[in-house]
Amino acid sequence: MTVQQESAREIPITYGGDRLRPRLPLEDIARSERLPSYLFPNGVTGWVTTSAEDFRFFLGDPRFHAKRFVGEPQAGKVSIEVPEMEGFIPGLNGPEHLRVRRLAAGDFSVKRIAQRRPLVERVVEKYLNKLDQHGSPADLYKVYNLPIPSEVIAGILGVPESRTPAFQHAAASTIGAGAGTPDADAQEAANAVADLHSIVREVVEIKRREPADDLITRLVQAGLTPTEICGLCTNLLIAGHETTATSSALSVAALLTREDQMRLFLENPDKLPQAVEELVRFVFTISDSAAGIPRLATEDVEYAGYHIKKGDWVMPAAATANIDPSVCPVKPTELDLTRDRIPHLTFGFGAHTCLGQHLARLELQIILSRLFQRFPTLELVTPINEMPWIEEGFGYRMAELMVRW
Repeated sequence: MTVQQESAREIPITYGGDRLRPRLPLEDIARSERLPSYLFPNGVTGWVTTSAEDFRFFLGDPRFHAKRFVGEPQAGKVSIEVPEMEGFIPGLNGPEHLRVRRLAAGDFSVKRIAQRRPLVERVVEKYLNKLDQHGSPADLYKVYNLPIPSEVIAGILGVPESRTPAFQHAAASTIGAGAGTPDADAQEAANAVADLHSIVREVVEIKRREPADDLITRLVQAGLTPTEICGLCTNLLIAGHETTATSSALSVAALLTREDQMRLFLENPDKLPQAVEELVRFVFTISDSAAGIPRLATEDVEYAGYHIKKGDWVMPAAATANIDPSVCPVKPTELDLTRDRIPHLTFGFGAHTCLGQHLARLELQIILSRLFQRFPTLELVTPINEMPWIEEGFGYRMAELMVRW
């Protein structure tokens, strides 16, 4: 047993209570020791960062490797396991990581994502129409928040429209669909990943014959193998599907439960990018507050008086980084759309900084602004704390978001 395991205490995750508050006592943790060691619900220990400085250090030091979904501490009692796969960026390190990431990076640059605005607007309008056709009341998460990101990603990849519904079905059944919860169907998730890979391989063959202006065509032309392309597409789906769907749904809930912030949001359309930055920072204190970005020590490291042994897990936590006074000095656990843009760390730091952060920003701006323009009387059917929630595992969120208008 390591020193870390001997000193670890159970991570104080709160289940229930105020749903739009952090699941961890973030401010108490931030005032405690610098790197507390916690036993996570899945039985794995991890050092948790409590400052922005430490968050940046561990994500920037190459001695700490990314090994996403392979044995790390997790917020659910049932561990999420994603087999290591070629091309899966969150599990790659060093030159191999840079090789694959660079091939996709151009499609997610600020300039390229700005060019994708018509695609995002078209998809958002499609699901606003579906919401209207469904009628009031409706589960906003299922009808609106969830399908938009996967359809946008399908468009960026170059998935033909005829295969997009199958692609979306696979997306909805993968890691974001309750994975890590006691009643999760691991076989369903595995089958969904297999279906996703089958679709991607089919698209790869289409692009070999009929190249187009899309990401899969560029990956094929760059020489990535079909297996690597499958791994990269799985990464893009996991990173950009559930997270954006959850963030947009939590943002809607946060605004609908805070009249003053809703008024600021509606009355200041010129400040939409600023508002989305604050919403992203705020909702991540909720959705990330019992987790982190796992890193595995590949050698013994002395840091800030702590002896981190080879094989130890470190969990750089965006939630505690984002309430650090150097990042957010005033009422950091509150939503305040009047803040000047602050240097939040929601999208990570270092070589593995979120590849799709500019896409996420664009999607959230359009998803939120167009929703309230189209449905100005939108309101919750039941109080937020009375809704069913998925509390464990990947993607802490309401199980449904019932609204009316």
